[in-house]
Amino acid sequence: MIILSSPLPEPVYEALSTPAVVLDHRVNVNSDRWQKVLSDKGLVPAEGKLASGGRITISRQEVFALGQQTPSPARAMQLLYHSLAWGLGLPGSWLHRRLDGLAKDPTQTAALLENAWSAIQAGEPAREAYSILTTPRGTGRVSQLGPAFGTKFLYFSQGSKVMPNHLILDRVVAGRLKSLDVWPDARNDSWGPSIYGAYCQLLNQWAAEATQRAEADSPVRADQIEHTLFKLKL
Repeated sequence: MIILSSPLPEPVYEALSTPAVVLDHRVNVNSDRWQKVLSDKGLVPAEGKLASGGRITISRQEVFALGQQTPSPARAMQLLYHSLAWGLGLPGSWLHRRLDGLAKDPTQTAALLENAWSAIQAGEPAREAYSILTTPRGTGRVSQLGPAFGTKFLYFSQGSKVMPNHLILDRVVAGRLKSLDVWPDARNDSWGPSIYGAYCQLLNQWAAEATQRAEADSPVRADQIEHTLFKLKL
């Protein structure tokens, strides 16, 4: 279990990423490959930056802009494509397999994603929004869309005009929390809704603590904590 009483670790506070660094966190993506694999799977083509052609970069800020839109099934698929592309980067590990999962039932996938996105915009708690995409045992309800990518979709669904409360959780971040003795029994492959809710609560607590310690004019964002954990060297 995550120890919610854990104070903000000093190594995290000392290495805290700035908001600008977080929002400009960019990855390289082969957009031609994405369009070809989507076509091969019979899925709707990517739009926006993923339709640019060639090697492109995608930043967190650019995916957040998609999350700012009014949810719809079609927009939900585009938001998922860009969330996945940002998460997978240029190697695009298991891209064919992941898109196979979407292609099994794209209509149902789009409906689930729209529901989760709408729940985020309606202010539903992290645990409840996450449970739309993930079973109580931590299995993704969309085939090949595991918890790590489910949390990326929820994160970007918040859009760019709110303080992020629903945060990315992947095996790297889980490993950092385990090393910091904050989540001693952390697994690196699946997390149920209760764990995800506790994780988001903890990082929001740490963001509030960092704000108080820094006596900052603007509050520290919880995704500054997540980004710092991701890049932290322990």
